[in-house]
Amino acid sequence: MPAKVLKNIEGCKAFPSDQSQIPDGKYLIASDEERSVEAVDADIKAEIWFKTPALDIGTIRKIDRLQLLADSHDQGYADITSGGNWTWFELAILEDESAYKPRVKDGVDLVWKSHDNRFLEEEFGWSQGKVFDEQHDLLRLVEDGNVIAVRLCARFSGWSISARKGYLTIEIDTDEIERDPPPAYGDIVSKVENIQAVFREVNNSIQAGFMPTLPDGLHTAQLLSTGAERPLRVLSLDGGGVRGLSSLHLLNAVMKKAAPDKKPCEVFDMIGGTSTGGYIAIILGRLKMSVDECIKKYEDFMVKIFNKGTLKKGLDFISNGEFYDETVLEGLIKQLIKEKTGDENTELLEAAGNPACKVFCMAVSQQAGNNRGPIFLRSYQNKQEMSLIPDIKIWQAARATSAAPAYFAPITVGNYTLVDGGMGANNPLGWLWTEVLAVFGPARPTSCFLSIGTGMAANQSIPSPGAVPSHTVEAAFAAVATNTELTNILFRALVNAFAPRPMEKKYWRLNVSQEIPAWDEEKRTWFGLGGTYVVHHPQDYKDVGALDDVGALKALIEMTGKYIGDQDAIIGECAKALMAAVA
Repeated sequence: MPAKVLKNIEGCKAFPSDQSQIPDGKYLIASDEERSVEAVDADIKAEIWFKTPALDIGTIRKIDRLQLLADSHDQGYADITSGGNWTWFELAILEDESAYKPRVKDGVDLVWKSHDNRFLEEEFGWSQGKVFDEQHDLLRLVEDGNVIAVRLCARFSGWSISARKGYLTIEIDTDEIERDPPPAYGDIVSKVENIQAVFREVNNSIQAGFMPTLPDGLHTAQLLSTGAERPLRVLSLDGGGVRGLSSLHLLNAVMKKAAPDKKPCEVFDMIGGTSTGGYIAIILGRLKMSVDECIKKYEDFMVKIFNKGTLKKGLDFISNGEFYDETVLEGLIKQLIKEKTGDENTELLEAAGNPACKVFCMAVSQQAGNNRGPIFLRSYQNKQEMSLIPDIKIWQAARATSAAPAYFAPITVGNYTLVDGGMGANNPLGWLWTEVLAVFGPARPTSCFLSIGTGMAANQSIPSPGAVPSHTVEAAFAAVATNTELTNILFRALVNAFAPRPMEKKYWRLNVSQEIPAWDEEKRTWFGLGGTYVVHHPQDYKDVGALDDVGALKALIEMTGKYIGDQDAIIGECAKALMAAVA
């Protein structure tokens, strides 16, 4: 911070003890008490450093701005520097001068982040926080007799914050300021709790503790900010192997209507995907390619990767344990990354840590795929959750999310051996939604949740395991594990009912299907000796092809073209929502 700025701040008058008649101007509440806070685990450790006196209502009504400046440092090192900064300063409203915990309103702790502490610095130095202006939630919520406290915060073992001098500047206006009414957190909290209750019920019903859950930090005013940010646009991409080409054509149809001159990374605030969808999310969002570019690359890649006949696949599976050679996939990915970034080993995390289009894909830990949620691989920093592999490279993330068991070998990155994220979240919509809430906060409105599938699978019966080993049983249970429509059914209602702007349509699902009506088939008994009998075939869908069936793509793309025509009105609705937010 420039010495001139600091000198001007230090020249301000001390905040008066008698608040009965404070002249307009800039005042200072200072602390020269040296304090340190050290975290011991994943829980946030926060302690009050210094605070204002109890504020009377006349003073509160004239406060125009607040800003914190601090002379501080952290522990000076981190095992992985790309893992984020986990020490910071925040302002909290306390009930009165004797209180030591934040005031709670509608179940929400009234605390707001001022700024991050200086990162990886062993020596003291000055940093400047955000300006809390006249319409900030903090100044709309502080009441007669309340106190504003400065808190030092640290999270995760090894992280610590030390501060020796701090200034809280308070600007007083001549006249009372007309502020907006205090934000009503009750409705937002109620919706969040309703969502969490649904998650809990689903998890209990299917006895799975690894479905999406909401982050703990949602009950703080910082994440419930009611600022005037524009509505979000988010994109969810299912897994499905080569059938991802269908989802690209569906996305292209939306983009041509909504923003024909823009790339998805210029329209969507967050793109999340798993398996093939994760791979596409990286190409569109992290490598910032257009949909047309992506389609061409995808077609080229699929032919080069899945180029074996049934016999060769079987022989390779017997000899190697996988149908395909992962080095071919890796080579193509690295070549593309080098074309777009200049370095095949570019990290997935973008340098600033806060890109306009945030991208994540998911993979599953091979060691605990049955009782753990998928691992998030992010191009950004989620301030509510430390990434497990923050320094993962783009090619590693693309390989991990698409490492379908039996098709490609797993990939080991750091301490984790990763396989295809589709085994735990083939439709990532639920995880995308909870990630949106954690990163942007539940009060941020959303104009478009677009979920795109890779084709409705035909009926898959689940045979009883027999004495003779059969891959049919494995395939059946894999189909259940990667069922994307269960997620669609659950979250379609939740997103429209409980997300900000409730009961306003904001969720669209595009997934190619060709229905085959139920029908009865008359069959003869053995040699016709016993007459005939009727077999009922339930309603079904036309087969869209296996994960690696390149030969089925032509028919799938024809189906996709017909589906786009049939769903023109729905695609138009979605495009209209996107256009309104882009304009």
